[in-house]
Amino acid sequence: YCFAQSFHFAFFKTLFSFRKLTVTGELGKVFGEIFDKFNPLFLLYILPIIIVLIYCKPHTLSKKLRYAIIVINIIVTIASINLIHHFLYLDYAKDKAWQKDFYLLEAMPNKNRYLSRFGLAQYLIKDIELTLNKPQSISLEEEKEIKDFINNSAVVKENEYTALLEDKNLIMILCESFDESAIRKDITPTLSFLQNQGIYFATYYAPIFQVATGDSEFIAQTAMMPSIEFGTTSYTFHLNHFPNALANRFKEKNYHVNSYHSYISNFYNREIIHESFGFETFYDLEKLRLEKPPFFKETFNWLNDADLFTAMLENTDYSRPFYNFVITASGHMPYRYSRVELRENIDKLNNMPQYVDLNDETKAYLASQMLLDEGLRVLLEGLAERNELEDTVILLFGDHYPYGIANKEANEQLLKVQNDYEIYKVPMLIYNQELEAKQVDTLCSTFDLYPSIANLFNLDTNVYYKVGNDVFDKEAKRFVPFEDGSFLTDMFYYDALKDTLLKHKGYSDTQIMDEYNLVSKKVNDIFKYSQKILLTDYYKK
Repeated sequence: YCFAQSFHFAFFKTLFSFRKLTVTGELGKVFGEIFDKFNPLFLLYILPIIIVLIYCKPHTLSKKLRYAIIVINIIVTIASINLIHHFLYLDYAKDKAWQKDFYLLEAMPNKNRYLSRFGLAQYLIKDIELTLNKPQSISLEEEKEIKDFINNSAVVKENEYTALLEDKNLIMILCESFDESAIRKDITPTLSFLQNQGIYFATYYAPIFQVATGDSEFIAQTAMMPSIEFGTTSYTFHLNHFPNALANRFKEKNYHVNSYHSYISNFYNREIIHESFGFETFYDLEKLRLEKPPFFKETFNWLNDADLFTAMLENTDYSRPFYNFVITASGHMPYRYSRVELRENIDKLNNMPQYVDLNDETKAYLASQMLLDEGLRVLLEGLAERNELEDTVILLFGDHYPYGIANKEANEQLLKVQNDYEIYKVPMLIYNQELEAKQVDTLCSTFDLYPSIANLFNLDTNVYYKVGNDVFDKEAKRFVPFEDGSFLTDMFYYDALKDTLLKHKGYSDTQIMDEYNLVSKKVNDIFKYSQKILLTDYYKK
């Protein structure tokens, strides 16, 4: 159990729960990649096993020695667990200002903080308790509270961007492991063009929840908080009703709505949950008739995004406006020269003086994003050939930072951050020929995509709960919530694990505390009621 938690923590910087067992199949499919995060300290877990094997040979050992081995085994087991616990977890909990211990013990809202406060054994017990005692209904009083919460949630207000793109096509592209370091005029010219000719959001964040890509999809389509207290969203709540999802809202305006991905349909349960979102068809590699090359190795090699966009263009019905949601794959880890589809681009980088000295993993990552760039070039040219480019809006966003980069030097070359939370900052942009090119510095996140699209396309979404706000609403309260209850605002970053504020310059202590009291209450309500909305399939009524 400790070994599994250590691996998971090294990979995702959070603990797993038994309620997350629905995603173990996906972990198995990328099993080889997790060893990039292997820590030599994990070998300490093997010592008790070796001692037990020695103990299992009773005929060669005296009775006293066997008793001594039992004692040594207990000591080594406890010592190894606590040593790894110290090195892997406690660095995330150095602050002593613990608050709300009763609530922490009761509901375990922050797994990392719970572990560092009460230990791994207590975490195990609490996790089992919460898994077995999952509530199935809410009282009339709780239902009223949820209604009040929804009525007070984000409302799409009219502004200069309202209905600006109404009746145009929308292609929403989730870019796998996308980082701003991948946008370079010399190697990714299409990305550079879209950044400079579109509306580029420079302070956009993609928080990671139980599953990085799957939950980013869920948030982008619904603006709802994914499952935190219970099983993985796409497996536990795939049959829930989501009348507010973007696909359903666009269908009300007589759009064709379809989703596309160049991998299998049951990964993250996509075919089923995308149907729940309202998509007419989820096109996977089989439906798109994409062929795997001879060298293809599952979850190591990934089909080129150029092939994905070509197939999407061919399968789109242009008889009326359409909303296509595309999940790219080329940017997926691992980032190695042994990925045959990356070699041509890596060789190009090796022949460019400005890239030849970079770390091998850095070059492999950039090579993967060059494949995304090629796919976007195919997309723009294909739309132009069909006379659809002028009437089509392209929204492009990163699902999460490239956490698959294992090498320290590669991380330093690509992910240049001063504070821990900045690692979640990824690119987002909106492009259409009629939009004025500009950079927007408004704080925003994946939660703000839905209300922003609703405003631009004049969708009717006011009666539904939304975590985020329209990014063009200048009066909206800006904040980014993270899985552990931390949140980021324009004035500060609140670290829920350490219960500390990292203050930004230019604001007084009074301003910061007023902001903290307001936003913390809002974030607490979001976490509290969002889980009840999911658990009770609230919108089924």
